Amino acid sequence: MQSRSWALIQILTGILLVCLFACEKAPKKQVRIPEVTVVLPVEQEITKYLEYTGNTAALEYVDIRARVAGFLEKINFDPQAKVKVGEILFLIDPRQYKAQVDEAKAKLEATKAQYDLAKINEDLAKSLEAKEAMSWLRMQEAISKSGVSKADVDLAQAALDKAKLDLEYTQVVSPIDGRVSRNLVDVGNLVGATEKTLLTTVVNDEHVYCYFSLSELDLLSARRAHAASLHSTIKSKNIPTYLGLADEPGYPHKGFVDFVDTKLNPATGTIQVRGVFPNTDGFLLAGMFARVRLPLGTQKSLLIPDAAVQFDQGGRSVLVANSDNVVEHRRIKIGQDVEGMRVVEEGLKSTDLVIVEGIQRARPGSKVNPELLPVATRKSDSESSVKMQDR
Repeated sequence: MQSRSWALIQILTGILLVCLFACEKAPKKQVRIPEVTVVLPVEQEITKYLEYTGNTAALEYVDIRARVAGFLEKINFDPQAKVKVGEILFLIDPRQYKAQVDEAKAKLEATKAQYDLAKINEDLAKSLEAKEAMSWLRMQEAISKSGVSKADVDLAQAALDKAKLDLEYTQVVSPIDGRVSRNLVDVGNLVGATEKTLLTTVVNDEHVYCYFSLSELDLLSARRAHAASLHSTIKSKNIPTYLGLADEPGYPHKGFVDFVDTKLNPATGTIQVRGVFPNTDGFLLAGMFARVRLPLGTQKSLLIPDAAVQFDQGGRSVLVANSDNVVEHRRIKIGQDVEGMRVVEEGLKSTDLVIVEGIQRARPGSKVNPELLPVATRKSDSESSVKMQDR
């Protein structure tokens, strides 16, 4: 029995020695430290902008309507053509109105002749009454008849003026310089009989308006940025504004603010603002969707690549490699976007190493092997596409 126990002990001891020897000879597995790319935040002067969306509107827009009844005789323009003030667009058959002018002229001459006779009788009655050869009552009758004749002359003159005006209205002219639309009525149709028939429209497209609504917070920022006198600044066209269309990169159209409403809308907490933009090539049309931005002034800011910014339920954040190459999770407050760079308003210093590549391999609290990537200084922000976000 003892010999069996001793043999078992020897076997177990041998197995244990073999295991210990194998463990000592086995190579230890090394943990690889992940490589990441980091950048230092760029510090530079940038202009702070407000960005909004709005809609363009015509500087001047006029409905051209028939002001007298008649058959349309002629159309003197091509659709989309440029027209000048006073240019004849349509001609309504004028013969009826020429006849009315002639009739009114004849009536005016007749009433003038009656007035001349009544005036002579009035003067004669006054002379006779002064010599007591006529009663005072007869003289007053003569004076009254002269007054009635004078009123008839005025009525006839008014009728002639109206007839001339109606004749003038047979030539439908443009009241503004602009671009004319298509004719809505063809030659030969009766217009203006039961209503003032809409014939076409004319739009002044040398400039366009763009209306947008400014929030109360941004209004306060804008007023402080232009604190000298907002009204005089607007009047002198000193507040620039920039416009971009839906398919345009950046804001290629430069204009100025020419109107700010006098009160906020209490239901929305916004105020209406209007910018004016040159449109010499006629490319901008009324009713277009537009992006608008306003400059608020320059300040020094930290910028990091937008790709480094992460978003979760807690907000925006970045991963930073500290002095020990250990990853830290930082909450940040971001500002505007500048050509793929993001302004950081809070949460970072200029000496922080921000991870931009290998983010998926970096874990807060773990070590990384950072490689510094130089970031070139950006262009002047006046050339950049800038917008306000997460206000």
